[in-house]
Amino acid sequence: MSKQTASFNKALRDIARLINSDTIASEKLQRLVALAPRPLAVRGCSLLLLDEDRTRLIHLAARGISERYLRKGFIEADKSLSETLEGKVVSVVDAAADPRIQFRELARQEHIASIMSVPVRIRGRVAGSLRVYSRTRREFILEEQEYLETVANLAGVMLDAEDTRGSRNQMLGDVATPGPKAGSPLKPETFAHPSEEEFARLLDFYQIEWLYEPRSFPLQWDNGKITEMFTPDFYLPGQDLYIEMTTLKPSLTTEKRQKVRRLRQLYPEVNIKLMGRNDCDRLLAKYDHGPLSGSKTRGIGRVLFSTPQIQRRVRQLAKEISRRHEGERPLLVGVMRGVFVFMADLARHLTVPVDIDFMAISYYGAEKGGAVRVTKDLDINPEGRHVLMVEDIVDTGMTLSFVLSYLRTRSPRSLSVCTLFDKTAHRLADVQLDYVGFEVPDEFLVGYGLDFDEEYRNLPFVALLKEERPESEADR
Repeated sequence: MSKQTASFNKALRDIARLINSDTIASEKLQRLVALAPRPLAVRGCSLLLLDEDRTRLIHLAARGISERYLRKGFIEADKSLSETLEGKVVSVVDAAADPRIQFRELARQEHIASIMSVPVRIRGRVAGSLRVYSRTRREFILEEQEYLETVANLAGVMLDAEDTRGSRNQMLGDVATPGPKAGSPLKPETFAHPSEEEFARLLDFYQIEWLYEPRSFPLQWDNGKITEMFTPDFYLPGQDLYIEMTTLKPSLTTEKRQKVRRLRQLYPEVNIKLMGRNDCDRLLAKYDHGPLSGSKTRGIGRVLFSTPQIQRRVRQLAKEISRRHEGERPLLVGVMRGVFVFMADLARHLTVPVDIDFMAISYYGAEKGGAVRVTKDLDINPEGRHVLMVEDIVDTGMTLSFVLSYLRTRSPRSLSVCTLFDKTAHRLADVQLDYVGFEVPDEFLVGYGLDFDEEYRNLPFVALLKEERPESEADR
């Protein structure tokens, strides 16, 4: 018997003895993830279980992984080593670069080089995964995979036994909500500027995970010593995006722009977006917050798209959609209210039979606290249907991302998106757009369903909105 086989056998005996002990369930889990990685010479181990909707993975127990990494954000089942949930063993040699890893940047910061993930089954059904993490790049051999699968099966037996006794739900209830803790350095109680706090609230509302000032990048060195650092304000793990916000006067933002430019040169793999003062104000004004939320309008400015231009493009989009869905009856879904104009024109030009339905969601600022939720559900069941999500404009993508995630839980046969206007300047959520009418600049648009304080929706064209910005103390 080889030395490694002997170590496998000893670990399995210890784990089996643990499962058969009278130790409380939560302690068993913690001891299991401590025993499991020992024969593999890896840094840590975690046990993750699917939530009730089978859309997210929750850490039940972990060893050798920092609190920061454990609370990095919601672990989406379809974005984080999803093949494991299909019953496959997944080995990742380079966690910082592998697209199957949801939080690659944080894996790099955690010094996680390689990962092996195996399915955890309860009565034959995949219920989660058991993962081990290595600091050095390595390929896991077959014997190691078989060993970890055995441990995962033992964990499944234990979880099934606890569920039979009615305590597994209690274990799930005892697990802290994923995401950085409020009051921690990554989720602070105070911010450097009110606009940062408002931006964080907006991200929380749309359930987009974020970290505050999570990493500093060296920009300058002198004789091997770092002389200049740059720390972006936010990091969005789900989008792998850093955001630097500046609320200074435009004349004082030059230094930050230079730092962002320098960072991009030194770290081309880092995705960073600079949001200037006007960018921040416009974004918050979109949700009726911030200094521009009370701005007075002086009417509309330049017409961006005329009525003939819009109607011509709508006909072209309808032709593309009809060709793709020939012989089918798609379900068109819109979120009330602004999309109704585009939805009506698009439906009239389609040459395939369609069903049309609308849903409504809560919007930021409509109520205190909480998160985005569906306030009016679909009347038509989308299960097994070809669903086409119709949008008037996609800006940050946060609303669309939530709606698409919700619709996927309803098991449509296919799900695609058609938007008349695509504004990418402040895109925060990674959403796929299958049909796009026009790409539009970073301006406040009104008309053809787009409103400002419920005005201008009925205009047959799209124009820029003139804004009269209230004078602030910083302008005086």
